[in-house]
Amino acid sequence: MIVTRAILALLFCQQELYEENLRATMPIREKLWRQMDGFATRLQLKSRIGYPPPQMKVSGSLKLEKTGEDAVATYYRSYLAVGDGLDAYGLYIVPKKLAAKRAPLVISKHGGGGFPEMATFHGGTNYKDQVRGAVAEGYIVYAPHSVMYPFGDRDAGTAIPAEVRKELDEKLREANTSLAAVEVYKISLVLDELVKRPEIDPKRIAMIGLSYGGFYSLYTAALEPRIKVVVASCSFPDNPPVTDGKNAGRLIDLAPAEVAGLIAPRALQVQSGINDKLIPIEQGRQAAKRTALAYDKLGASDKFVFNEFEGGHEFRGSLVWPFLKKWL
Repeated sequence: MIVTRAILALLFCQQELYEENLRATMPIREKLWRQMDGFATRLQLKSRIGYPPPQMKVSGSLKLEKTGEDAVATYYRSYLAVGDGLDAYGLYIVPKKLAAKRAPLVISKHGGGGFPEMATFHGGTNYKDQVRGAVAEGYIVYAPHSVMYPFGDRDAGTAIPAEVRKELDEKLREANTSLAAVEVYKISLVLDELVKRPEIDPKRIAMIGLSYGGFYSLYTAALEPRIKVVVASCSFPDNPPVTDGKNAGRLIDLAPAEVAGLIAPRALQVQSGINDKLIPIEQGRQAAKRTALAYDKLGASDKFVFNEFEGGHEFRGSLVWPFLKKWL
C-alpha cells in the first residue's frame, strides 16, 4: 500500500497541471466584494426604514381619470389601491407628440410642502420646468404624491396637521416600517402597473426631484433597479444618519452619499444652488466627492455629475434634459 501511494505521488508530480492565474482573478474578487458591500448597505437601508412595508399589495387596476388636455399633452389623475384603504395617487401626463410608439417614463417628485399639481401648473414655482419641461422633451411623466403640510393650503384651514410627517413616521415605525418605506414602495407598485402600458418603454425610466423629491429620487432608485437615470436637485447634504427621533419623517436613515452609492453605476446627476439656504453648497460638495469615489471605483465616473448653479433652492431643467437625453 505504501509503495502504491509513493508511485501515485511521483506520477502526480510529473504531470503538468493547470494553475489559475491568481492576479487575473483579482477583478472577480473585487466584483464579489463590491456585490457583498452593496448588498449589505442595501440591507442596512431596508432594515432602517422597514422596507418593504407589511400589508401592501396592489388590489384592482390602475385608474386614470382624464382631467384635461392642451396642445402639448393629455393630463390624468392616477389612482392605484396599494393597501387596506390606501391609494397611490399622482398625475400622469402623456405628450401629444411621441417620438416613437413607446416613450421613456420620467417619475417627477415634488418636495416638502408641495404636491404634484403645484409642480405642474402656475409656472411651477421653484420646480420651474421639472414637469412641463420633461413633457416638452417628449417624456411621459408620472408625478407621485406624498403626504405633506402643503404651503398653499396653510392659510385655507387645511385639516392636514402641521407635523403630519413626523406623526405618520412615528406611527409607522411602531409598526416596524416608516413613512419613507411606504411612499417609496407606493412608487414601486405603481411602476409595476405603468410598465405594462403600451405607450411606455419599460427599459427607459428616470426619476427626478427637488428637495424632498430629490431625497425620494435617491431612495427609490437605490431600491428600484428599473430606474436607470436619477436627478436629485438641492437634496444632497453631507449629514450622518440621525437616530434620536428629532427628525422623524425625514429621509436621513442613511447619508445621501451612501444611498447614491447604491445607485452606481447607473447615471446620477446631483445639482445644488450656490445660494441654497436650506442645504449649504459646501455640504453638497463634500457629499459629491464621496459619491464620485464610488463611481470611480466602478469605472463609471462619466455617469456621475455634480452641477453647481447660480441660484437657490430650485430645479434647473437646463442641466437635466441633456443628461437624460444622453443616458436614458
